[in-house]
Amino acid sequence: MPATERTGTAPATYHHRVRAAEAMAFSLLCKRGYSVIRSMRYSSAVHLVAWCDWSRPLFVHVKRTRLDVAGAIAVSALWRDDIAALQAIPRWDGGSVQLWLYGGPRGWRFFEVLPGGITEVDGYVA
Repeated sequence: MPATERTGTAPATYHHRVRAAEAMAFSLLCKRGYSVIRSMRYSSAVHLVAWCDWSRPLFVHVKRTRLDVAGAIAVSALWRDDIAALQAIPRWDGGSVQLWLYGGPRGWRFFEVLPGGITEVDGYVA
């Protein structure tokens, strides 16, 4: 039995790829002047929480993909469970819940997750 079946955790290669994308997202937010904290569990709905004085708080879920995703409808179909978990997060004081997709050479794509669906946004600043 592989170690991942005994422990119920994700395979190490998946875990490290996603955490690397989270580290890049963390760095992007810090460069923009946000204070950022990072979840210690890769399975958490929110991977990063970021805030600053001039913008609303961000709750970010990071995904890494090799797929060329067409848009919000395709993202909704591919990551239905993740989006449902993000939609269930209560919003107060204008907080923004976002899904960030890292596509390697294609770069980042950013989606605002709303209670009724998702929409692609131009940048990662709320």
